[in-house]
Amino acid sequence: MDQVDRTQPIDMPDDDGLLFGCILDGQGGASVIGWTEVEAWTDDDGPLWVHLEQDSDRVQEWLRRKSGLTPTTVDALLADETRPRVFRGKRGLAAILRGVNTNPGSEPDDLVAIRMWSDGKRVITLRHERLMTPRDIQAQLLEQESGPATAAQLYERLIGRLIDRMAGTVAAYDETLDEIEAELDIARAADTRRRLSDLRQSIVLLRRYMSPQREALNSLMVEPPIWLDEQCRIGLRETADKLLRYVEELDTARERSMVIKDDIANQLAESTNKTLYVLAIISAIFLPLAFLTGLLGINVGGMPGVESPFAFWIFCAIMVVLLILELILFRRLKWF
Repeated sequence: MDQVDRTQPIDMPDDDGLLFGCILDGQGGASVIGWTEVEAWTDDDGPLWVHLEQDSDRVQEWLRRKSGLTPTTVDALLADETRPRVFRGKRGLAAILRGVNTNPGSEPDDLVAIRMWSDGKRVITLRHERLMTPRDIQAQLLEQESGPATAAQLYERLIGRLIDRMAGTVAAYDETLDEIEAELDIARAADTRRRLSDLRQSIVLLRRYMSPQREALNSLMVEPPIWLDEQCRIGLRETADKLLRYVEELDTARERSMVIKDDIANQLAESTNKTLYVLAIISAIFLPLAFLTGLLGINVGGMPGVESPFAFWIFCAIMVVLLILELILFRRLKWF
């Protein structure tokens, strides 16, 4: 088969849905190919990997008529909305997984689906939105020549790299929570609580897809295909354990956000109670004084001291003495 030299640019043009195609050389490298070589490929040419655009008409036509996949598998790979899962078809193993969206302007919890199929000789991957995982593996093959040597290794490494890219997002949640705890200020409680609510919602959305993804990998480990060698199975087992750890870290982050939110609520309640306590003390101090001034301020005959020029000052002195007695009493009652 005629092949394009591997020295040509890695970023191939979008040729009717073929994002890139390559044949592994078994030594960690690969040769880039186009549609002509893909359609003429045979088992003797070596492991084949094609990365396709899901919405392309040519891709859908090739999958249904020339790829050799069963109609059920093709329908599952082309479905718009799918949960992460792994299922075995008559001719190969299909996996529908999700990775963190690292495209500019995207949210971390906006996960991007990647669809993979392999029979141990070919690997077919499809995307709906741009995903960096296939490009990472492509760079290993064409730039570094340290990529997978077989289709089984390629299948395992794609899954592993997809999960590895979640590490930064999970760690970012912990860093954000650390930052919120370090800068916790009651004066900005409303903004902090809103920030925590947004963060918790993002964590919940991310975990919603990571949890079934863990179950999908576990099902793959229970009944692995015969072409998946022992080394690849160990790699997938490590990937599944790593995904489990990420899920647990997300659970911890969600609980931390709730604890911080409760702590803010407790501090606000404590601040409010202190304010109410001070107001209660002030009210208790001035209530007797207000009662006496109100009593002596009534405009009726017989009020004592009306004719005396010293009555006002005597009354003020009595008020001061009463105030001092109240303060002594409250002090002994340990009100303050």
